[in-house]
Amino acid sequence: MTKHSSLGRPVSTGSASSGRRSTLHRFGLAALAASFFIQQADDALAGGFNLDHQNAAALGAAFAGSESTRSQVAFAAYNPAAIGGAGKFAVAGSVTGVFPEAEYSNADATLLGIAPVTGQSSNDGITKNAVVPNLSLSYSPIDKLSLGLVVDSTFGLDTDYSGRSVMRYQAQRSALRTIEVTPMVAYEIWPGIVAGAGLRVQYVDLSLSSIIDAGGIAAANSIVGFAPGSSDLQASFNGDDTAVGYTLGLQASPHRLIDLGVAYLSAVEHEVNGNAHYELDGSLAGQVLNGAVGLFAAQGFETKLDTPGTVAIGFRLNATDQLRLLFSERIMFWSRLDQVAVNFNDAATPTDVLTQDWRDTTMTSVGVEFDVLDTTTLRAGYMYDQSPVRGRYASPRIPDSDRHWISAGISHAFTQQITADIGLAYAFFDDRQIRLDGADPENQFRGSLNADIEASAFAASLGLRYRF
Repeated sequence: MTKHSSLGRPVSTGSASSGRRSTLHRFGLAALAASFFIQQADDALAGGFNLDHQNAAALGAAFAGSESTRSQVAFAAYNPAAIGGAGKFAVAGSVTGVFPEAEYSNADATLLGIAPVTGQSSNDGITKNAVVPNLSLSYSPIDKLSLGLVVDSTFGLDTDYSGRSVMRYQAQRSALRTIEVTPMVAYEIWPGIVAGAGLRVQYVDLSLSSIIDAGGIAAANSIVGFAPGSSDLQASFNGDDTAVGYTLGLQASPHRLIDLGVAYLSAVEHEVNGNAHYELDGSLAGQVLNGAVGLFAAQGFETKLDTPGTVAIGFRLNATDQLRLLFSERIMFWSRLDQVAVNFNDAATPTDVLTQDWRDTTMTSVGVEFDVLDTTTLRAGYMYDQSPVRGRYASPRIPDSDRHWISAGISHAFTQQITADIGLAYAFFDDRQIRLDGADPENQFRGSLNADIEASAFAASLGLRYRF
């Protein structure tokens, strides 16, 4: 039988003076809501929430060698050249459950440098479980040419802090969801060399919420009767966008024992538009500020949100008839997220810019596969993935830090056409310290925050491959 390894975040409302109006304009929503939103839009894309889980076999080897896995439609998300030689028709699907655990402790915060924030200083359950699906198809109409389609989710995040948390002025709910559809083509340009390309159509949906210290804004502008933390205002933002990028890939076998692969994914540039909502009924200070100078009147927003480009190489050494050694290295170009601007649709809020200063990151993974039977393959791997977030800009919106993966998996071929894959992985993150300075302009009305965050995650994936 042919082997079938996997290879694969009470006041008077009299008229305000022009000086007060100017001061409120300067220190109100412009410094608060814009910086609040910008940070969330960026943090939602941090390395710890880049979704690599595109098939069970790749997960089981910690994604090592994924770019070099040949003739396997299940690996098309990592390299479009992988559909070359996959057969007349092939389909692969997988479902991955991601079960993160994150908790914060030792949290303390201060508003306007004088008012300690009361509430929960520790808690867990701030991250949400997720299901990551993938569907890949390929069809070969003529010799050497393959057409394919991949439907997957490449980025995701869901964190939530209680309204009683000390964290509440810096973060509450952050949710990012993506769906990506990639039609692709691959062609064998030379014996043993396959080139591939695809068009990435990426949809993003962004939902964010936070609690605004409207009482502190009023107090800072000498409105009698308010103090920091005395009149909170709930705010939420929801927006989406669809944009297009591309992917390129090449696979080659320079020696019968060696498979190589290189893949490039372009950045995808989104212009997210959506609704802004402030619950003024629940905040007297918010109502006063709104009536005085029109703060918290924005009903819409727009901002750029770019998902980063990547370049990756994969290597597979067929050490023996049963043993394969795997390696991958990937660079993600997060440094393009240096500054982000937000525009609101009201006259009271000018465009605001916030510096993020993210860095490019590398991911390195090594793995091994062993065929224990002609029809059964075991695999294992380790991955180190660097976080793009520098310490000064670390935010509770995403408890991100460098992460380490340990993975294992198994594949079994029931027939020459049908193979099932199981992948398991445990990821642990380096401890993250949050040290946000209230003197920074973007934190003027969000306050300072110190906290320690610990995070880990378990992932389990089931996949099925069918080849005609």
